[in-house]
Amino acid sequence: MAVKPPKAKAHAHTAKTAPQQWECPIDLERLPTQKAFVMNMLDTCQMYGGGVCNGKSAGLITKAFFLSYMFPGSVGLIARWDGKELRQTTMAEFRNMIPKAMIERSNDQMGELVLKKKYGGSMLYYGDLKETRAINNYNLTWAAVDQAEEIDDERWDLLLTRTRRKTPIMLDSGPMKWPNGEPAYVPNFNFGAFNPEGTGSYIWRFFHPDSPERRPGYRLYEATSYDGLAAGLITQENIDKLLSAFSPQARKRYLEGCWDVFSGRIYPGFDTTLHVVPQIPLQPHWKVYETIDHGLTNPTAVGWWAVDEDDNWYLLDEHYEGGGKPVQYHAAIIKQKRQRWEKNFCGLTYLDSACWAATQSVGGHVFSIADEYAKHGIYAIPGAKDWDTAFSRITGHLNMDAEHRNPFTGVSGAPRLWVHESCRQTIREFNGYAWKKNRGAILKNMPDEPQDRNDHAMDALAYLAVSIHTTPKVPTVVAPIDPLVRWRKAREKYNPLMEKPRTHGWMGY
Repeated sequence: MAVKPPKAKAHAHTAKTAPQQWECPIDLERLPTQKAFVMNMLDTCQMYGGGVCNGKSAGLITKAFFLSYMFPGSVGLIARWDGKELRQTTMAEFRNMIPKAMIERSNDQMGELVLKKKYGGSMLYYGDLKETRAINNYNLTWAAVDQAEEIDDERWDLLLTRTRRKTPIMLDSGPMKWPNGEPAYVPNFNFGAFNPEGTGSYIWRFFHPDSPERRPGYRLYEATSYDGLAAGLITQENIDKLLSAFSPQARKRYLEGCWDVFSGRIYPGFDTTLHVVPQIPLQPHWKVYETIDHGLTNPTAVGWWAVDEDDNWYLLDEHYEGGGKPVQYHAAIIKQKRQRWEKNFCGLTYLDSACWAATQSVGGHVFSIADEYAKHGIYAIPGAKDWDTAFSRITGHLNMDAEHRNPFTGVSGAPRLWVHESCRQTIREFNGYAWKKNRGAILKNMPDEPQDRNDHAMDALAYLAVSIHTTPKVPTVVAPIDPLVRWRKAREKYNPLMEKPRTHGWMGY
């Protein structure tokens, strides 16, 4: 049985603008978690995820339509990392949900849809989130992200800055006002639907009740595939097919919505309890290398890696910042941080080889990103690119070696890659760096190409892994000899009866 939309008194939609006959396309009573997510008008940020077929996508588009319909004049956004996939899946469902008679106009090429004035007249944008410049152009009442695990925390936070539109709450008599005479505005909301991708993701960190980084006003909703089965969203036959097709790890993640299982990780051997350390005692003879993955709109990731005589790699510090900052900005920070490693810095800075393309121009002068770094005192060499070699070396350094001595405890049995606990962005990427998936399917066999997102620190590390070939040697320390000891040893060797005594006398021995 379909559920009618909330009454006008509860959600401030006027009787004059409300459609005469319209019903919610999904039965919200079937799945309490879905209903709680759709109807939550209190928490400013909300996420709904878990197992497949748990009603999260339907809940997302229903909530998006409710906000457009119940609050006239609002401006919303439905987005995903890949806009093409959004159009083929989420927006196709959204259009099926809305009666055509309610739509004033739509332009799929521009990603715009406007409801008729008598149905609220709200504007809805939809598209991808790859380019942060495009996000900056919005002024929104609310924003919804499907497959929210595909984006990073930078884009999530950027969307928060764009949901700032003041949309008046309209009554029959006009704009609603509070008792003190101040105008009443529609709350700004950011919400999304997701599949769990490990405890290193921003979704777990910002939303999960167990996370120490959980933000105030953030609410998490989770349901399993078995909840969807009980609600009639998926059949037992479909569940049985998934159980037979998925590996045990995939079942935990995709059916039960388990956070701790992330089968698509490129570096599953990375363990924060093992590889992340609170202190790294930098020794005078260690070499420090600098790696830069420059981003124009994506974050620029810089790492300072120390390498010791046993081929241990230590990430001492990082610089990780996006927002389209210029080279001059990053160069100033790099030079400032370098001062800490001045005596150890070997003078080698590995920069993405693509930065040597002459793609920049000012006043008719054409130059490269590498040229611009050099202009500001950062002289780099192209970081070698060989994905197979980088993956092999990084994986090898993450793995436990039974014969390798732990540089911190001296006990045999240790990896060769260590990350300082302050390098949180690199730790996040290690936990979230994932293989590409075939579209529309979840494969049991792992693909051999990484996803082109959330990988900036990983790319910078790959330059190091492929480019360095030597490790520092422990310097030989010659202890000074006491002059009296030297004199005594020389006197013992002196023999005046030798056939050819040295002319220097016995002190020459």
